[in-house]
Amino acid sequence: MALEKSKYYEIIDEIKALIVNGALKTGEKMPPERELAERFGVSRVPVREALKILEYMGVLENVPGEGLYIRNIDIPELIKKLGFAYTATSRTILDLFELRITLESAACYYAALRRTEEDIDVIWNCLARMRTLLRSDGNSAGELLELRALSNEFHTCVVNAAHNSVWSSVYQYLFELLDISKQYTINSNIGSYDTLLAHEAIFNKIVQKDSEGAKSDMNGHLAFARHKLEQKLMEEEAEKDGAEKG
Repeated sequence: MALEKSKYYEIIDEIKALIVNGALKTGEKMPPERELAERFGVSRVPVREALKILEYMGVLENVPGEGLYIRNIDIPELIKKLGFAYTATSRTILDLFELRITLESAACYYAALRRTEEDIDVIWNCLARMRTLLRSDGNSAGELLELRALSNEFHTCVVNAAHNSVWSSVYQYLFELLDISKQYTINSNIGSYDTLLAHEAIFNKIVQKDSEGAKSDMNGHLAFARHKLEQKLMEEEAEKDGAEKG
């Protein structure tokens, strides 16, 4: 299975080429998984994963009851994003995350000083939705994706609460690079109460206008996440090396 997973890249490249050369057009429905698997000479498993990645990146859109359609995308931007996804090394990903820790911890400091009541309401509502999902004891792929989206929303809202437009723009670009480069990893803590408790601790410091405490809590939360990511990347590399030697 590990060897077949490497075909994700090849399939995404093939689909990218079809979009760039016009064989697949904006608004057009994607061929079914079976047809794509036959075209690329693989099983439906890597095709399904490639389509999921492209959907997450905004290249494809899932229309309920109909299937996947190609979104109206900017070709140069598509090529740039996919190119980065292939060339980013584990070291690059960890370095980006290190930069994120520095940027987001500092933003959290200013969020505690500058947050408005509206900021508090937005962050609180995000945490409330996370809590509701976790209480459902659901562990479906859809619920995990929603929890991941809410976690991302929480961090974005905190940065926005610093009320620095340049900071928000830089953070968004950095986060996109990290998200693209992490398409092949799984954050095992995203659906845990530990993550929610960490977010709530940060939120409480922001409410209390405890800027140093908010900065410290965010730094600790993200440093732990980076450590888990580093472990995951090491495991993936070890699995890949073992598969290649086998």
